[in-house]
Amino acid sequence: MAMGVTEIRGWLLCQPRASTIRVVTTDDRNHEVSVTSGVSWMAIAQSIHALTPALIEAYDAEGKIIRAVRPVEFSLGEPSGEAAPLVLPPGTDPQSVMLIHFADLIAGAYRHSTEVAFERLVGLFEAVNRRSEALERSLDTTHKLLRRAYQERIDNEEPRAESDLITDLVTNFAAGAAQAPNGSSNGKAG
Repeated sequence: MAMGVTEIRGWLLCQPRASTIRVVTTDDRNHEVSVTSGVSWMAIAQSIHALTPALIEAYDAEGKIIRAVRPVEFSLGEPSGEAAPLVLPPGTDPQSVMLIHFADLIAGAYRHSTEVAFERLVGLFEAVNRRSEALERSLDTTHKLLRRAYQERIDNEEPRAESDLITDLVTNFAAGAAQAPNGSSNGKAG
């Protein structure tokens, strides 16, 4: 049984993770896939599966091989999609056969729903991660723009000397004293 996209993704996610993946296709062409941040493992697995690989090799950052697999010869050890014929001894109760068949159907449905749910959960998680990364980049850009705007405002503002503040206070005090009627200092008339 050949590997599907989910099996390739599962193989890629094994520890230690690869930084470069080399794919040899069935027509003996070599392709190199580099693992970059922001690209989901599912997308990489889909790309590899589209190449119809005969051999997939995972390399670390130093270029040393971590592991390799031949997807055409791959087997998970799971039973094939077709159910094995049920061989029962003669005289077996038909109700028991029906119950066994029903249990097999429920087990198959459960297995399928778990695989689909896991794939969708992974897709959702990757979408949330991409959105979070985009929001962090946007927030960082906004902070840089605000910092630059504040710095430009500070650079363009004319510096005030401390003596100007004291001069303003003395001038305002003198002007207020000059306007006071009949020398009263508390501002009360009369």
